[in-house]
Amino acid sequence: MPKGSFLGVLALAALVSVGGCKDNNGQQTNPPDQTANAGNTGQPDQPTTSGQAGQPTQQQPPQADANGVVPGSKDDPRYHSPEVSKDPGQAGGVVVLWPRIIPSAIADQNAATASSIQQHMQQIAGRALPGRPINVRPNPERVCPKGGCAAPSLNVFFTRQANACVAVALVAGAGEVNTRLVPWAGEVVFKGGDSVPFRQPPENQVTIKDYVPCDALMTEMAKQDAAVEAALRAVGG
Repeated sequence: MPKGSFLGVLALAALVSVGGCKDNNGQQTNPPDQTANAGNTGQPDQPTTSGQAGQPTQQQPPQADANGVVPGSKDDPRYHSPEVSKDPGQAGGVVVLWPRIIPSAIADQNAATASSIQQHMQQIAGRALPGRPINVRPNPERVCPKGGCAAPSLNVFFTRQANACVAVALVAGAGEVNTRLVPWAGEVVFKGGDSVPFRQPPENQVTIKDYVPCDALMTEMAKQDAAVEAALRAVGG
């Protein structure tokens, strides 16, 4: 099917329903919903999928839970989960994290894609900040540790439905700083601006407008590499 037709079908499906679809055999093709409190690195919220551009809403500050702990803060015990990088990197370097695949239920089946994306991120880091040591974190280390990484970090938020994929670059400076969101493949709208606070789930800020075919994901990402490299240079000094 030509790319234009493929994307048109997806856009039409999004207008009709966001509750999932079935293939010809009656099998569910959309990933199941998963919802959790902001800051939960194991069970994050899903991004919004919409067929029309929504009005941007003001980003809300993080709220403390019943125990007085702000989810995603350095006091959150989930900092010690397997998803947290065991190495903060070194000053003057770059940390390339493992891709953030949403929802987590599809993470294992997309590990090969995640590996390809991470290799591409390593190339981006080398071009944006040449000569810097690059610390590539293994699966599933997708977030910086308590206090932030010691160097700028690069990651990606990735999701898919059947053969439709979306990727958004996650770029942050050293320490506990906001994460910049940069569209990488597919069309997205940021609901509260193009950044999220340190350790807050980026998918809460994303509304997906259109996907790209997953078999063309790396080609589509390459078209936006310059924007990702520029964002990484901006935080890399």
